[in-house]
Parts: sequence; C-alpha cells; structure tokens
Amino acid sequence: MTRGALDGVRVLDLTTYLPGPYASMLLGDLGADVIQIEPPVGDPGRSVPPQAGGSSALHQWVARNKRSVALDLKNQDDYKVFARLARNCDVVLEGFTSGTASRLGVGYGDCHGLNERVIYCSISASGSGHASSAAPGHDINALARSGFLDQARDGSGTPVAIGPPIADISCGLHAAVAILAALRHRDRTGEGQLVEISLLSSALALAGPQLVKALAPTPLPRSRDHNLGADPAYHVYRTADGKYVSIGALEPKFWERLCRVLELPELEKLRQDDPPAAIARLQEVFGAAERQHWDDLLGPAMVCYAPVNGIDDVATDPVVVQSGELRHYDENSGQVQLRNPIRMTATPAVLRSAAPHLSRDGSIQWQARTQS
Repeated sequence: MTRGALDGVRVLDLTTYLPGPYASMLLGDLGADVIQIEPPVGDPGRSVPPQAGGSSALHQWVARNKRSVALDLKNQDDYKVFARLARNCDVVLEGFTSGTASRLGVGYGDCHGLNERVIYCSISASGSGHASSAAPGHDINALARSGFLDQARDGSGTPVAIGPPIADISCGLHAAVAILAALRHRDRTGEGQLVEISLLSSALALAGPQLVKALAPTPLPRSRDHNLGADPAYHVYRTADGKYVSIGALEPKFWERLCRVLELPELEKLRQDDPPAAIARLQEVFGAAERQHWDDLLGPAMVCYAPVNGIDDVATDPVVVQSGELRHYDENSGQVQLRNPIRMTATPAVLRSAAPHLSRDGSIQWQARTQS
C-alpha cells in the first residue's frame, strides 16, 4: 500500500466525542499512526446512537485508521504505559476541561518533560487565559456565542439547533492544520510547541463572512444580504411537490443564463430594481412544477443549481454517487464511510483500518480493513 504523507508520525489522542477525534482521523487518513487513549469505559462517542457493528455509526467513522488502548490515567501502572507512549510520539492531542490534563499528569508541561520535541494540541471550549476559560461547552454553545445561530432561524424568527455539528468539525480541521504547521516548524528547528484551538474561535471563523459585514463601518442591512436570502439569484425555492431547490447564480453570466432557460428575461433587470418582486415571481415559477422537472431542466444548464436533499437522500444523489465521496464501505460494521476530502496523487488518503475495538486488557487494539 502507498505510504501516506504522514507515515512515521505518531499521534496520541486523549480526546473524546468529535473535535479532537475528527482532527486525528484526518491525520490518520493521511498516514499517521494514531493511538486513541480511551478511559476504561471507552470514548463516550462509542455510545452515540445509532449503533453500527457493536459501536456507534459516529465512532465507526471518526475512529477509522486508528489504534486504541484503554487507560486509567489515575492508575500508576496505566500512567506508565501513557508515559512510555508519550516519550516516543510526535503529537499529543487533548480536550479536557481546564486544569484536568495537568491534574492527570498529561498536561503540556508533563508531556514536554517526557518528550521535548512533542507537539501538544489542546482543544477547549473558548480558549485559555481569560475569566471563562474553565467553562465547559459544546458545539451548540460555540455556534450560539459566535453569532452563527443568529443566522439560522425558523419561520417565527427563533434561532434553531442545526443538524451538522459544524463548530466541532471546524475545530478539528483547524487543529489538524495547526498540527501540520507545527510539524513543519519542528522539521526545520527540532522544536516542539503548544498549540491551542477552541470551539469558539473555530465558530467565529465560520461566522467570519457575516461578522465582517456586521462590523463594517457601514453595516449591510439584513434586507440586502444575499447570504440571508435577499437576492433572488441566491435563494431557496419550494417546488410543487413540497421539495426545495437552491439557486446560486450570483454572477451576472449565471443569472442571465438562468433567466434565458426559464424564459423570463424580464427578471434580469428586476433583480436589481425590486428583489422581493423577483423572488416572488421565481417562487411562482418553481412552485408550478415538481422538483424532478427542475433537476432535469436546470441540472445540466450551468446556472449554479442544486436540489435541497433530505439527509437520507444524499447517498443517492447522482452527483454525490458520481463523485465517489461515499464509496468506502466497512464490512465489519455495515457502515458507509465518507472519503477523506483531501486528494493527493503521490500520497493519497486511504482507509487502512476500521474503528478499533475497545481494549479490555491494556493492549493496543486495532481493526483490520476488510474492504476499500
């Protein structure tokens, strides 16, 4: 098998649930040897429903390409196992609440004392060095504080919890990028370092395009913000069968092409003169036919069109199928796997092993891959 770009890099992952495990999954997909240090009862992410192959579907995804060992870090013998692994690793990843890692003897100072070249990545709710640093938090809290949920409201104007835990994923992605940058620095200097990533900072980055508009000297009114549906060319419309389609024809060439395909040339100018009227007219048009009609007409028309898929329909969307993004299937669990989104020609990301079993005897567990 082709060696991954991170072949030879060893990562100890002390995190649970999603932000840290997603970061280490990305590193593992790229060839790193990831050992997840789980508590004796296992990562609580293993029990998040629904189940797949004796573990959770979430765990089967995020724990692929990893090994695992269950350690009670308060137990002297188990701590010795951790210390031995830490002396010979490149990266330690943790996501405990403030002060916990140090109390367990796995803080940055402890790990640096064991291994001066270690890159230590700490994931927290809102960062360090301020009055609220110790406060715990999850994805929804970061999205709420960052202003992101202000942009996701129901018909009554109430902020709503969105499905994908995108602050968690963004935090994991930022952590992986920071770790790679720290590894590059160590390659040049031999120096390890402390890396800090927070859910809040990652959520603020997600909200960044909207924040910079809101904080501009002359803020953009919501009624003119295309990201909030004010532009008829960047909008979601309901079809006759109660489904929805999205239009993203921001550029004039795409908008003009859409108007031609729909045989509505008058909308080209109406978009600027009276956006609400153009939106209302397009809603009438899209509401007159079922979504399949619009898929057939606009899908090949090169106008920045896509159907709004139900989450259960994504796997059968023809573009998703053709892209091969869901082509990995784990026979051990029956769980469909998402491909790593990174494409590299010389060192491709690969599915080398399924999520590991939970160690019950202190040994490092892994699960062989059965099918790619």
